[in-house]
Amino acid sequence: MNTDVEIGTSKNKILKGVGYFVVILIIIVSLLFVYNFRNLNIYHSINVSVGKDASINYGANKFNIDDYIEGYEGESIEVLSDIDTSKLGDQEVIVEITKKGIKKDIPIRISVVDKVSPDIKINEENITKNEGEEFDVNSNISDILDDVDGKLNYVSSEEIKDDSKNYYTYYSDSDLNTVGVHNITVKAVDASGNVSEKAFTYEVKEVYVPAPAPVYNEVQVNHNLPVNGASGGIVGLAYSLIGSRYVSGGNSPAGFDCSGFVQYVYAQNGIGVSRSSYTQAYDGYAVPYSEAQPGDILNWGYGPGSITHSALYVGGGQMIHATNPNQGVILSDVAAWTRGSGTSVISVRRII
Repeated sequence: MNTDVEIGTSKNKILKGVGYFVVILIIIVSLLFVYNFRNLNIYHSINVSVGKDASINYGANKFNIDDYIEGYEGESIEVLSDIDTSKLGDQEVIVEITKKGIKKDIPIRISVVDKVSPDIKINEENITKNEGEEFDVNSNISDILDDVDGKLNYVSSEEIKDDSKNYYTYYSDSDLNTVGVHNITVKAVDASGNVSEKAFTYEVKEVYVPAPAPVYNEVQVNHNLPVNGASGGIVGLAYSLIGSRYVSGGNSPAGFDCSGFVQYVYAQNGIGVSRSSYTQAYDGYAVPYSEAQPGDILNWGYGPGSITHSALYVGGGQMIHATNPNQGVILSDVAAWTRGSGTSVISVRRII
């Protein structure tokens, strides 16, 4: 009988022990669940916000993560992988963020970009040459280099399109062949679209060359003739027509050739002259060039009998004339036109 009691007592003790163990186990499991649930929530709450312009310049030496993120959820952040700034394009950077003892690795994208414009080097900022001397703009450009793309090659302005890149060119505010100061701008565009410009001046100085003596026959000229009474109107109208088009056979503001221009200006002042340059050399009276007055007709050519051009003298050694399809009606210096055209004043005719 006592043996049964002892056995029952032992069983009760075992059952109590198992019960305690189960309770303890449940408590431990519950604590672990709560701990892990807490940690999991913390882990998932860790995050980083990257700025809109998350980029670093090509070749940069320093990388500071604070420059590229707008904020993060945690107490500290550490960069685990570096950036190779010698390679353009997107790169993945791993950052480790710690919050309440929980660490999380997060990949972010940062672009290595080219933001530096090409370096333009010129030899001289101011260049002066005499009229007629040759000048190559490229000879004043010592080098154009880009950190990423290396040496850029020249492309003429006519070949450049809106989307053209990786080139350099130059342009001027005026015709480099004319006398005066010209502003030349060198422009470089790298493959990333970065643009740089550098300017220099190029001055063309006029070389005075006396105009050759007219070749017309001095025996036929008249001296001390009165000035054409309509000369003021002739000169005024001629000036107003500067810029008109050149049209072969034209004798109206819609377009002029040289003799048509002369005929039109005289006709608008009530005076008739013939239609061709050759016949205009016989209109009116011959006067020496030294006595030319505003309104006189200048006939040009290579010698007597080879008249090639007509113009209106406007005084001060200048004339207005219809030249060619590229220039139209212009104001020219008589001496300069003599040098440039290879022709001379064959006769000066006064219509009175």
